[in-house]
Amino acid sequence: MIRKRIIHKPFDLGFDILYNECPEDLLELINAPGKFVRKANVNVYVGEGDKARMDTSYIANPDYKTLFRTAVCNGEHQSTPVDDDKLEMMGDYMVQQIHDENLPQFSWVASHIPKEKHKQEIEYTASNIIRPIFLDLGEEDNKKRLNTVTNIITQQDHISKKDALNLGIIVLFAPRDRACEITEEVVELYVKIADQLSKKVEYTVYSVLRIMVDAYFDEESEYERLINMLDNNTSVEATERFVSLEIMHNDLEAAHNDLEIAHNDLEAAHNDLEVAENRIKELEAKVEELEGQLDSK
Repeated sequence: MIRKRIIHKPFDLGFDILYNECPEDLLELINAPGKFVRKANVNVYVGEGDKARMDTSYIANPDYKTLFRTAVCNGEHQSTPVDDDKLEMMGDYMVQQIHDENLPQFSWVASHIPKEKHKQEIEYTASNIIRPIFLDLGEEDNKKRLNTVTNIITQQDHISKKDALNLGIIVLFAPRDRACEITEEVVELYVKIADQLSKKVEYTVYSVLRIMVDAYFDEESEYERLINMLDNNTSVEATERFVSLEIMHNDLEAAHNDLEIAHNDLEAAHNDLEVAENRIKELEAKVEELEGQLDSK
């Protein structure tokens, strides 16, 4: 039986959890330029009072490979190709970050999609080009991570924090034509090492796996089997915390959707009002014209 998805915007939520729980480790694992110092404001004001939100915003010191001075960085996770609208938005992010931190700004994109399939730059102003760095998280990278973690779990009794977090990265950036197969492999690996993990890492990896099982699996029986494997090998504390987050996330997404509908209705009402006002002006002009003609008789 084909099931209905439970979690709205799963790729956004999965990446958010990895970044919010373990920012420095995540950035190091995906080879984001620079050395993480601290998080920065992620909220952006665009247009006429509208708000947007960056996937990541943080201060980084130079690594002297790609980043050669301290900067405020914006990293975006893309599960779809970057287009003009996304690059335009990243330009708005840049303005907000420079305003907030008074530092040079640096942008990157993390995606399973090859770089050549993304729009790579736009002219934000006549003298300002938006050209983010694209991190290589494609199929070869994914295969290498999976092989490495599989060998570690098979051959050793202990797994490091970073290797465990790689399980979440693997399923989040899995090539879509093999996502179910890869996710099932990762769930089986997680089950073997879940009891070794700290509470934070357990919650983080479990949550990302739960989210991506929901995102990838259409068949109800397969979904239930994998969810049961995860739940039965995870602490009650972690599962309950995730359920609370899931409810809040879906409530927030529903509120965002309602707000967008209300904005659209308001804009439509404004447009109708403008049309009516223009019609009134036309009629007033016509009345004035006719009254003038009448007075001249």
